[in-house]
Amino acid sequence: MTFEAEQAIREIQTHIFGIDGKMEFLTEPALKGFAFEARRLAENDLDNAVWRGIAEAADRRREILARYSTGSGVWYASVDVIRWDTSRHTGRTDSFVHERCNSKKEAEEAARRLLAENAKYFSAKNSVEAQLRQWQYRFSKTSCG
Repeated sequence: MTFEAEQAIREIQTHIFGIDGKMEFLTEPALKGFAFEARRLAENDLDNAVWRGIAEAADRRREILARYSTGSGVWYASVDVIRWDTSRHTGRTDSFVHERCNSKKEAEEAARRLLAENAKYFSAKNSVEAQLRQWQYRFSKTSCG
């Protein structure tokens, strides 16, 4: 990739994080209106692909919120081992494990097990962090159940 392309990606990434950040705290009804307006803006701007993508992201976020409230659908238990550089106040994921589960309850149980299995990596410089997620990763490891 060229230097120009790298710079453009970095700048665009900043804006994407901002868009995600704005949508993260919207309620389901707000996300529905947000997606509707983004589609309207896309249509008015020669079927602008960026606005269409924003609308799709809002729809996806709304679906996640709906599943989160019921606990149904596919969930992922994940554990990250993060190595911290205290001088720079930054962390880097050294390892990542996850499991696909059929419910929130199964994912909670799997996360506890993965956390216990990876606790040996905890140290003054490493944290071991468990999360429940509802989006699908591009790769798969194992399934619960």
